[in-house]
Amino acid sequence: MSQSNNASNTCPVIEEHRRKRTAKVWFSGAVVRVFKTYDDRVALVNALGDEINEIPSEYVPYLLLDFRQMTFVCATLWSEKEGIYYMEIDMAGEAVQLGEIPSLDNPNKISGDEEFKPATLH
Repeated sequence: MSQSNNASNTCPVIEEHRRKRTAKVWFSGAVVRVFKTYDDRVALVNALGDEINEIPSEYVPYLLLDFRQMTFVCATLWSEKEGIYYMEIDMAGEAVQLGEIPSLDNPNKISGDEEFKPATLH
């Protein structure tokens, strides 16, 4: 299957992808508009798979993935019972910085006179 039936529309699609394990992946309509074919979406799923392999958890409720100079919002869940990953991938439309988290290396570090303002990223 090289092209999804929904690729010309803006509606989401659900597909099965396979690496070491099978994943059932929900792609938002925005993702389908950019990655029109199944083969295009394989690279995105592989990049997400690489990211979740680095996280020691079976459930990742929120993950930002940078791929091909775009930012995606993702969630994943491993189902031991079904032996499958469930993934959701959507485009990040806007991100707003809400605050700063002190570094674990130096939690007592006080910043200088810099003024931190919320930043909108595209």
